[in-house]
Amino acid sequence: MSETSGHAQVLELLRREQPGRVLDIPSGGGPVVEGARAHGHEVVELDLFPRPGIRGVLADACAPLPFADASFDILVSMEGIEHFENQTGFLRECGRVLKPGGKLILTTPNILHLSSRISGFWTGQRLLKHGIINEVSTLRSAEGKRLYHGHAYLIDVFRLRYILRVVGLRLEQLAASATSPSSVALAPLVPLVWATTRWSLFTGRKRLERARRAVPPPAVEAELARVALSPALLFGKKLIVVARKEARVDQRISIVDRTSTAALPTRSEATMPTMPNQVVERDQGTCSSA
Repeated sequence: MSETSGHAQVLELLRREQPGRVLDIPSGGGPVVEGARAHGHEVVELDLFPRPGIRGVLADACAPLPFADASFDILVSMEGIEHFENQTGFLRECGRVLKPGGKLILTTPNILHLSSRISGFWTGQRLLKHGIINEVSTLRSAEGKRLYHGHAYLIDVFRLRYILRVVGLRLEQLAASATSPSSVALAPLVPLVWATTRWSLFTGRKRLERARRAVPPPAVEAELARVALSPALLFGKKLIVVARKEARVDQRISIVDRTSTAALPTRSEATMPTMPNQVVERDQGTCSSA
């Protein structure tokens, strides 16, 4: 099992949980699914592309998911969100199908480790050696209206945290699956990151106060500072994000969420039963999974 992929760490997180119903989306199968089932979890796989042995459904991760509300105890999404056009819709659906108190375990490339920030300054890309995003090499395939993107939608942890909050999930844990040696070499810059983080929070708060707008409470600012200065963010190649669905969504967050009700998925689809080695194909929509 690859240590740099984060598979071992994700499987360890699953082993710490009581056996329950798990949705793996997009599903790559392999050691995480097998290990979770060996631990006693009931794993339902969802992916856009068929493969031998998949036990779940073929569907588009960016379309309304074919499951009833509160269907799963845990949702695992490894290396998927950076491929998705509609990231907010995807995470909203994740929150919908999770039970209150359920966990989302998500992995994605880290675009804010120290060396990645330097690459981003010069080229706007996470890594210099990966070239520049374009419609030829980044667009992996197209089948009618359905597009399969490469890393076209890399997301930084602060935007990911924001989306999680507005769909009713709260960030609980941030870890890295592998260390970037070039970022470690840039560790002397950490005091500068600390100073600029504090300055940004301070000046942002003062600007909001002058405009008489809502100001983040100290607890939110403290969480943002912890994230900004976490070793996982500063030195990790890939992030492992653990978030929990809240039993009750903060009223202010609820108001924000209701402003985009036109994009909310329908709730009419019932839970789709899954049998061992049975694949049920759904309407694919237009946004591809990895």
